[in-house]
Amino acid sequence: MPVERIAYADTGRFAAPVLDHLSGDPFVRQFLELPPDASGLRQAAAARTFDPGFRTILCNALEAQHSPLALHSEVRASLRKLRDPRCLTVTTGHQLCLFTGPLYVPFKILNTIRLAREAEVLLGRPVVPVFWMASEDHDAAEIDHAVINGRTIRWNGAGGGAVGRMKLRGITAQVEEAIEAFGPGAEADMVAQALREAYREDRTLAEATRHFIHALFGQYGLVILDGDDPALKRLFGPIMVEELVNQVGARTVAYANEKMRERYAPQAHAREINLFHLRNGYRARIVPQEDHYQVLEDGPRWTLDELLAQVEARPRDFSPNVVLRPVYQEHILPNIAYVGGGGELAYWIQLRWLFQSLRVPMPVLFLRTSAAMLSAKHERQWNGIGLTTKDLFSDLTALQAQVAKRDAPFRTDLGVERATIEGAYRDVLATASRADASLVGAVEARRAQALRGLDRLEKGLLRAAKRDQAVALGRMAAIHTALFPGGGLQERRDNILPQLAAEGLAALDNWMGTLDPLDPTFAVVVEP
Repeated sequence: MPVERIAYADTGRFAAPVLDHLSGDPFVRQFLELPPDASGLRQAAAARTFDPGFRTILCNALEAQHSPLALHSEVRASLRKLRDPRCLTVTTGHQLCLFTGPLYVPFKILNTIRLAREAEVLLGRPVVPVFWMASEDHDAAEIDHAVINGRTIRWNGAGGGAVGRMKLRGITAQVEEAIEAFGPGAEADMVAQALREAYREDRTLAEATRHFIHALFGQYGLVILDGDDPALKRLFGPIMVEELVNQVGARTVAYANEKMRERYAPQAHAREINLFHLRNGYRARIVPQEDHYQVLEDGPRWTLDELLAQVEARPRDFSPNVVLRPVYQEHILPNIAYVGGGGELAYWIQLRWLFQSLRVPMPVLFLRTSAAMLSAKHERQWNGIGLTTKDLFSDLTALQAQVAKRDAPFRTDLGVERATIEGAYRDVLATASRADASLVGAVEARRAQALRGLDRLEKGLLRAAKRDQAVALGRMAAIHTALFPGGGLQERRDNILPQLAAEGLAALDNWMGTLDPLDPTFAVVVEP
């Protein structure tokens, strides 16, 4: 499929910290030292060490987590590679969105797989792609729905607490609704079977997500990691103790924020304690009070000694928030790169000194590739109006006005008349000033009135031009709506299931070839 590539800066949809990171701006390098390119990967790999004991615990935990799956041979090979002391990882992570959620979730995963492959060749050592399931997140509203062919499928069984632990009660109705929504296709039966096998009512959301992601991406050797694991949490225990005793998250992020404010607004908020407590149906903050620590939402209270004893005895009952979760990830993985969206990169920028204080290496941060699909018909119509792919990202109202003025069979710009009036009133003003200074105000008022009249006439001419060009402007609006449904990017709303139903897993191969994390451009894919 033809692909047009647009610089992220030209889309007007990415924040300054992200653009500065991609361009290598010196200001952002004080927060993210490693550049998102081959040299950054080499530096990260050269500096990365990983405790052999940690590796054994990690590999054992991953093999246990994957044991319920009919394991793809490529994933089995990845798990074997991870036991190699030289093996590194490239990671992405996301919430457990229903049926993979919006397109950018599979985009992130494909970027991670491709980057791991390219890093393996570049470094001459094994590199495994990892998908980190954010199973401990507790924002059910973020994960309880998918938009398939414009139809919102919503699971109403989501409750409170860590979403990965939720049982999928009632999910069968949503699975069947999703199958109906993506409709017929050459591979629709395959997709339907994969959905029904993964999303069963006797499973948790984490278990179902693992099965479905493996069904789609197991062919590429993707390893799926659930951080809500007792053995992995035990490895993280010393860092949780450090946070409770010394509140390193709040101190280091506050330091970073002060340096950032010269140019950027902070993305994430660090609290006094950046840990949650997990119990049945709840993931609640831990708040220090005068002589004890209180778990909110009617949770337990402990002295510091009691709390530290709880962390030692039951580490799985504690969960990092957005500030500490990246540290957890990097602490338990031999990781050299993380693929994230713009919002994720913006909060990673706040974490350099947190990583430094905890003696955990930061990875290279890569922006996941953004992409949109444009039909060949829409491309022909858009180009037929005399517009470029880059113009797709312009403000639609301003662009329509520009096209209407350009193609109207009459002149809509009264600049010549405005200049004539300005010149005439300058002469009148000079004459009035010499004759009687009290006349100056009257002249100025008449001048302003005349110019306002011209402004009204120009607006009227523009309206007439838009009526004359109504067909072209209507096409522009339709194309813009297709590319930006609801005003946002397609990738933030639409689901990949219709493409899989039409093309099968070959759709993932096609996207893999298109989405290059080492090419920092927005991809506009023209579909036949």
